[in-house]
Amino acid sequence: MAMIHFDSPSVQYLFLALAAVGAAVLLFIGYRLGRWVGSMGATRVIASKEQELFTAQKGFKTVYEHEQAALKKDNSLLMEKVKHLEAKVEDYRKKAAGFGGLFGQGQKRVDAMYALLLENESLEEALLAQNDKLRVERTDALKEQMRSTGYRRVLMSQLLNDDRIKSYVAEVMADEKRLPAPQTAGNAKALPENGEHA
Repeated sequence: MAMIHFDSPSVQYLFLALAAVGAAVLLFIGYRLGRWVGSMGATRVIASKEQELFTAQKGFKTVYEHEQAALKKDNSLLMEKVKHLEAKVEDYRKKAAGFGGLFGQGQKRVDAMYALLLENESLEEALLAQNDKLRVERTDALKEQMRSTGYRRVLMSQLLNDDRIKSYVAEVMADEKRLPAPQTAGNAKALPENGEHA
Protein backbone atom coordinates (compact mmCIF):
# COMPACT_ATOMS: atom_id res chain seq x y z
CA MET A 1 0.00 0.00 0.00
CA ALA A 2 1.48 3.30 -1.09
CA MET A 3 1.72 6.08 1.47
CA ILE A 4 0.83 9.61 0.44
CA HIS A 5 3.75 11.97 0.86
CA PHE A 6 3.27 15.63 1.51
CA ASP A 7 5.83 18.35 1.00
CA SER A 8 4.94 20.18 4.14
CA PRO A 9 3.90 18.80 7.54
CA SER A 10 1.14 21.37 7.88
CA VAL A 11 -0.50 20.11 4.68
CA GLN A 12 -0.15 16.56 6.01
CA TYR A 13 -1.86 17.53 9.31
CA LEU A 14 -4.55 19.37 7.41
CA PHE A 15 -5.15 16.32 5.22
CA LEU A 16 -5.32 14.03 8.25
CA ALA A 17 -7.74 16.41 10.02
CA LEU A 18 -9.96 16.56 6.92
CA ALA A 19 -9.82 12.77 6.58
CA ALA A 20 -10.80 12.34 10.27
CA VAL A 21 -13.67 14.82 9.89
CA GLY A 22 -14.78 13.08 6.69
CA ALA A 23 -14.63 9.66 8.38
CA ALA A 24 -16.64 11.03 11.33
CA VAL A 25 -19.21 12.51 8.95
CA LEU A 26 -19.43 9.22 7.05
CA LEU A 27 -19.84 7.28 10.31
CA PHE A 28 -22.54 9.69 11.49
CA ILE A 29 -24.37 9.45 8.16
CA GLY A 30 -24.07 5.64 8.22
CA TYR A 31 -25.37 5.53 11.80
CA ARG A 32 -28.34 7.77 10.97
CA LEU A 33 -29.05 5.81 7.78
CA GLY A 34 -28.92 2.47 9.65
CA ARG A 35 -31.15 3.84 12.38
CA TRP A 36 -33.63 5.11 9.80
CA VAL A 37 -33.67 1.76 7.96
CA GLY A 38 -34.11 -0.12 11.25
CA SER A 39 -36.95 2.14 12.39
CA MET A 40 -38.66 1.71 9.01
CA GLY A 41 -38.38 -2.08 9.30
CA ALA A 42 -39.66 -2.00 12.89
CA THR A 43 -42.53 0.26 11.83
CA ARG A 44 -43.48 -2.19 9.09
CA VAL A 45 -43.37 -5.15 11.50
CA ILE A 46 -45.42 -3.27 14.10
CA ALA A 47 -47.94 -2.22 11.44
CA SER A 48 -48.32 -5.82 10.21
CA LYS A 49 -48.71 -7.11 13.80
CA GLU A 50 -51.29 -4.41 14.53
CA GLN A 51 -53.14 -5.36 11.35
CA GLU A 52 -53.14 -9.04 12.37
CA LEU A 53 -54.31 -8.11 15.86
CA PHE A 54 -57.00 -5.84 14.46
CA THR A 55 -58.19 -8.60 12.12
CA ALA A 56 -58.30 -11.15 14.95
CA GLN A 57 -59.98 -8.66 17.27
CA LYS A 58 -62.53 -7.83 14.59
CA GLY A 59 -63.24 -11.56 14.11
CA PHE A 60 -63.64 -12.08 17.86
CA LYS A 61 -65.92 -9.06 18.07
CA THR A 62 -68.06 -10.41 15.23
CA VAL A 63 -68.31 -13.83 16.90
CA TYR A 64 -69.09 -12.18 20.27
CA GLU A 65 -71.81 -9.99 18.77
CA HIS A 66 -73.30 -12.98 16.94
CA GLU A 67 -73.32 -15.09 20.12
CA GLN A 68 -74.74 -12.19 22.13
CA ALA A 69 -77.55 -11.69 19.60
CA ALA A 70 -78.33 -15.42 19.63
CA LEU A 71 -78.39 -15.47 23.44
CA LYS A 72 -80.67 -12.42 23.56
CA LYS A 73 -83.01 -14.07 21.08
CA ASP A 74 -83.03 -17.33 23.08
CA ASN A 75 -83.56 -15.36 26.29
CA SER A 76 -86.55 -13.50 24.85
CA LEU A 77 -88.06 -16.80 23.60
CA LEU A 78 -87.56 -18.40 27.01
CA MET A 79 -89.08 -15.38 28.76
CA GLU A 80 -92.14 -15.65 26.50
CA LYS A 81 -92.42 -19.37 27.29
CA VAL A 82 -92.10 -18.66 31.02
CA LYS A 83 -94.84 -16.03 30.85
CA HIS A 84 -97.05 -18.41 28.88
CA LEU A 85 -96.43 -21.24 31.37
CA GLU A 86 -97.04 -18.93 34.34
CA ALA A 87 -100.37 -17.90 32.77
CA LYS A 88 -101.27 -21.58 32.26
CA VAL A 89 -100.36 -22.41 35.87
CA GLU A 90 -102.47 -19.50 37.08
CA ASP A 91 -105.35 -20.72 34.92
CA TYR A 92 -104.96 -24.26 36.29
CA ARG A 93 -104.94 -22.90 39.84
CA LYS A 94 -108.18 -21.04 39.20
CA LYS A 95 -109.72 -24.14 37.61
CA ALA A 96 -108.59 -26.30 40.54
CA ALA A 97 -109.99 -23.77 43.01
CA GLY A 98 -113.24 -23.75 41.03
CA PHE A 99 -113.44 -27.56 41.08
CA GLY A 100 -112.71 -27.53 44.81
CA GLY A 101 -115.61 -25.20 45.34
CA LEU A 102 -117.82 -27.05 42.85
CA PHE A 103 -119.99 -28.63 45.47
CA GLY A 104 -120.26 -25.46 47.55
CA GLN A 105 -121.88 -22.18 46.77
CA GLY A 106 -120.31 -18.80 46.10
CA GLN A 107 -117.04 -17.19 45.19
CA LYS A 108 -115.70 -17.25 48.76
CA ARG A 109 -115.01 -20.97 48.62
CA VAL A 110 -113.26 -20.62 45.27
CA ASP A 111 -111.10 -17.81 46.66
CA ALA A 112 -110.32 -19.85 49.78
CA MET A 113 -109.32 -22.87 47.66
CA TYR A 114 -107.13 -20.64 45.49
CA ALA A 115 -105.41 -19.22 48.60
CA LEU A 116 -104.88 -22.76 49.93
CA LEU A 117 -103.31 -23.82 46.62
CA LEU A 118 -100.91 -20.86 46.73
CA GLU A 119 -100.01 -21.61 50.35
CA ASN A 120 -99.47 -25.26 49.52
CA GLU A 121 -97.10 -24.34 46.67
CA SER A 122 -95.11 -21.97 48.90
CA LEU A 123 -94.86 -24.67 51.60
CA GLU A 124 -93.62 -27.17 49.01
CA GLU A 125 -90.96 -24.69 47.85
CA ALA A 126 -89.87 -24.10 51.47
CA LEU A 127 -89.75 -27.87 52.04
CA LEU A 128 -87.62 -28.38 48.92
CA ALA A 129 -85.26 -25.61 50.04
CA GLN A 130 -84.99 -27.18 53.51
CA ASN A 131 -84.34 -30.62 51.99
CA ASP A 132 -81.59 -29.15 49.80
CA LYS A 133 -80.05 -27.47 52.84
CA LEU A 134 -80.16 -30.70 54.87
CA ARG A 135 -78.68 -32.67 51.97
CA VAL A 136 -75.79 -30.21 51.73
CA GLU A 137 -75.24 -30.38 55.50
CA ARG A 138 -75.27 -34.21 55.43
CA THR A 139 -72.81 -34.22 52.54
CA ASP A 140 -70.52 -31.81 54.38
CA ALA A 141 -70.73 -33.93 57.55
CA LEU A 142 -69.88 -37.09 55.61
CA LYS A 143 -66.93 -35.36 53.94
CA GLU A 144 -65.66 -34.19 57.33
CA GLN A 145 -66.07 -37.70 58.78
CA MET A 146 -64.18 -39.21 55.82
CA ARG A 147 -61.44 -36.61 56.24
CA SER A 148 -61.06 -37.39 59.97
CA THR A 149 -61.08 -41.14 59.24
CA GLY A 150 -58.30 -40.60 56.72
CA TYR A 151 -56.29 -38.64 59.31
CA ARG A 152 -56.77 -41.47 61.83
CA ARG A 153 -55.72 -44.07 59.26
CA VAL A 154 -52.55 -42.11 58.48
CA LEU A 155 -51.83 -41.73 62.21
CA MET A 156 -52.33 -45.47 62.84
CA SER A 157 -50.10 -46.41 59.92
CA GLN A 158 -47.39 -44.06 61.20
CA LEU A 159 -47.72 -45.54 64.69
CA LEU A 160 -47.56 -49.11 63.39
CA ASN A 161 -44.49 -48.27 61.30
CA ASP A 162 -42.69 -46.79 64.31
CA ASP A 163 -39.75 -49.01 65.37
CA ARG A 164 -40.44 -48.49 69.10
CA ILE A 165 -44.03 -49.70 68.73
CA LYS A 166 -42.91 -52.67 66.64
CA SER A 167 -40.30 -53.66 69.23
CA TYR A 168 -42.84 -53.29 72.07
CA VAL A 169 -45.38 -55.50 70.23
CA ALA A 170 -42.68 -58.09 69.52
CA GLU A 171 -41.67 -58.03 73.20
CA VAL A 172 -45.27 -58.57 74.35
CA MET A 173 -45.77 -61.35 71.81
CA ALA A 174 -42.56 -63.04 73.01
CA ASP A 175 -43.57 -62.85 76.70
CA GLU A 176 -46.37 -65.40 77.12
CA LYS A 177 -47.14 -64.24 80.67
CA ARG A 178 -48.43 -60.89 79.36
CA LEU A 179 -50.74 -62.50 76.80
CA PRO A 180 -54.23 -63.51 77.95
CA ALA A 181 -54.83 -67.23 78.23
CA PRO A 182 -56.35 -68.62 75.04
CA GLN A 183 -59.89 -69.90 75.50
CA THR A 184 -60.36 -73.17 73.69
CA ALA A 185 -63.61 -75.03 73.19
CA GLY A 186 -62.62 -77.53 75.92
CA ASN A 187 -61.98 -74.73 78.47
CA ALA A 188 -65.32 -73.12 77.64
CA LYS A 189 -67.14 -76.42 78.30
CA ALA A 190 -65.15 -77.12 81.39
CA LEU A 191 -66.16 -73.89 83.12
CA PRO A 192 -69.93 -74.65 83.34
CA GLU A 193 -69.23 -78.19 84.53
CA ASN A 194 -67.06 -76.82 87.33
CA GLY A 195 -69.85 -74.43 88.21
CA GLU A 196 -72.35 -77.28 88.39
CA HIS A 197 -70.16 -79.31 90.73
CA ALA A 198 -69.68 -76.28 92.96
